[in-house]
Amino acid sequence: MSRRGKAAKACLAAAALTAAGVVAPAAAHAEIHDAQLTSAFDRLSHDRVATFTLKAKSSDGIVAVEGAVRNPADAAPYAALSFTLVDGTDKDGTWQATLQTDVEHHPGANVVQATVRSADGSTLRPAAAFVDCYLTSVTDVEYAPKTIDTEHPDVTYQGRVMVQKYRDEPLEPAEGATVKAGNGSARTGADGGFAFTATDPSMSVAVARQGALCGTTESTPLTVVKQATETTAQLVSVRPTRDGADITVHGRVMRRGSAGLVPVSGLSLTVDYQQDASGAAAAPAVSGDRWPTTGADGTFDASFSVTRSGRLVIETPGTFFLTGGSVDLGTVDLSRTARISGLTYATRPLAYRGSLEVTGTLVGDLGPIAGAPVFLEFSTDRKTWTRATYSTGTTAAGGFDLFTSDERTERDGYWRVRYPGDALYKPLVTTPTFIDVRYATSIAGFNASPEPVKKGKSITVKGQLFRYMDKKLPGPNAPVSIYFQAKGSSKWTQMAVVKTASNGWFSKTFKASQDGTWMASYNGSANYLASDKPTDYVDVQ
Repeated sequence: MSRRGKAAKACLAAAALTAAGVVAPAAAHAEIHDAQLTSAFDRLSHDRVATFTLKAKSSDGIVAVEGAVRNPADAAPYAALSFTLVDGTDKDGTWQATLQTDVEHHPGANVVQATVRSADGSTLRPAAAFVDCYLTSVTDVEYAPKTIDTEHPDVTYQGRVMVQKYRDEPLEPAEGATVKAGNGSARTGADGGFAFTATDPSMSVAVARQGALCGTTESTPLTVVKQATETTAQLVSVRPTRDGADITVHGRVMRRGSAGLVPVSGLSLTVDYQQDASGAAAAPAVSGDRWPTTGADGTFDASFSVTRSGRLVIETPGTFFLTGGSVDLGTVDLSRTARISGLTYATRPLAYRGSLEVTGTLVGDLGPIAGAPVFLEFSTDRKTWTRATYSTGTTAAGGFDLFTSDERTERDGYWRVRYPGDALYKPLVTTPTFIDVRYATSIAGFNASPEPVKKGKSITVKGQLFRYMDKKLPGPNAPVSIYFQAKGSSKWTQMAVVKTASNGWFSKTFKASQDGTWMASYNGSANYLASDKPTDYVDVQ
């Protein structure tokens, strides 16, 4: 007997004793609880009796425990069990039942279904299982050669299948057992012996559970010299459609054989097309032939449809005899061109430290692009651009509304909108727009007096001009226009232009002639915005 056979025989006794248990599910009533059914079975004992133990609790008391035994291969139970209370009470106890097993008629997995009844009529049905079979082992295993490759794959196996029925009896041949290794198989003879050749071998000899025999395996390690594969592929065509593109790839897989490159046939490859614009590993969203198979000459063709740009990789899987690999065909660019319509910058010119509002609509060739990020950027020289604070937005139904009032609105400069693009649309930036920044102004304390005034008397119009830089300051030496609108008229007439004093105040006296409204306005300059236009009505009597 080989060393491996002796080791297998030494393990038989340790593997012979089995136990299984299933915790019962929740009861229809809460009167039966903590129920657990277990089984104990010694396959090597002469009596071959299986023992089933139920532990359960019930506040009303358990009045009966029965069981049924079935083999999954049979349609109906083949034995009934009657459980007896062996420990504790009917409210917290242990019940047992035994079964004389019959390995010849009911081999393999057997299931025991118990029915537990309490005094209030509630029931619970826990289950347990045991496996009835004779322990088997594969002994005297020999196989050759122990080093193989794809050009020399055949391995011949031989050995014996032995069975042990009882602990105190020796191993005996298992006649008629099926033995497999890879794609080779044989049935054992009267002495339990077998011999066969596998053209696609494996690393073990296996006996599946069959009849009254338990299943078993015996290791047969092989040294496999793998041959390297060379995969070539090229993008044959990309046919754009409105919804994406149809892509066709042609390639070939060869192996480095002892006499040079040899085609690899019947090998299934994978088309890996990552459509995630961020480059993260996302599941390929591809429809079509993503698993082409090589023909007799090693060539393959794959045609599939995609909706976005992505990275195309052909994956060659490793096999028992061949190494794997991949061919990176790079990025397939299906990006579409987007545009921004209705782009508006308000207000122009912009007040110093004022709020710049930019609106527009992001549009692609399939219509408005919703849910896309857009950014507002600033530059003083059209070369170096920075992103403005609070200027990031997301398009809603394609439209966007961006605001910014950071330090960039303190100086003249160029503004533009950036869309970073995605796997469907290319990035874009709008043509830079120059925004002139000026200091805001206002007129305070405006008054035309006296009110009322007699006709022919004097009216004094005055006010104070302010400018807003880093703080509110008087506006000196600035021209302020004074207008008059007669009662009942819609026309304003310029009456005078006066210069403000160093404290921003201005004043002008006129002769009252008719009822009407007086107004003052600073019209702005290259550095200052126009002021507001306060008014004051005067009644002339």
